[in-house]
Amino acid sequence: MITITLTDAAIGSGLGAPVPPLSLEAGAGVTVLPVETAERPLLVSMLLGGRLRPDTGSVDTDRDRVALVDTPVVAEPAPGVTLQSVVAEEFTFAGRSASRVAVRAFLEQHELLGYAKVPVRALPPADRVRLFSELALLRDGVEALIVTSPERHGGDPAAWFGTLSAIADRGITVVVVTDLPTAELLS
Repeated sequence: MITITLTDAAIGSGLGAPVPPLSLEAGAGVTVLPVETAERPLLVSMLLGGRLRPDTGSVDTDRDRVALVDTPVVAEPAPGVTLQSVVAEEFTFAGRSASRVAVRAFLEQHELLGYAKVPVRALPPADRVRLFSELALLRDGVEALIVTSPERHGGDPAAWFGTLSAIADRGITVVVVTDLPTAELLS
């Protein structure tokens, strides 16, 4: 398990800063980080994942060991792409065989074979978070997941939070960047 630390990390400055100074230490368990505004979840997720440097403050993370999960713009599949295509692409990123047999076996193992040929937007929210998290963990060396704005897909946050807690119990660092109302539901 790795620890991710932000120490007064900020992008921009003053009242209109895209990310005002933020401090956080994430390690064991699931860390829920509430952020507001439309752009902040993406920017904070990229800071946590080591994909973006802060203008001030510091970030202590190992980008090679951190995966961004379903992060808008950066790691979010197009809503009309079939689930089997998404899984095949993730298998390729993980250096695995992306054959139909391998994809079907993975979806069957995760009890999602019935969704194989439907657009990814049809996947229930808790299943989406679970599947995309498991796919990210297939990549070599990944020990931390940054799950960005899972509430945007609807559903009951407790359902996907339970999935992420189970992943954290396996020794994976999990950070959920979400909105304030969802964070309050989960606390």
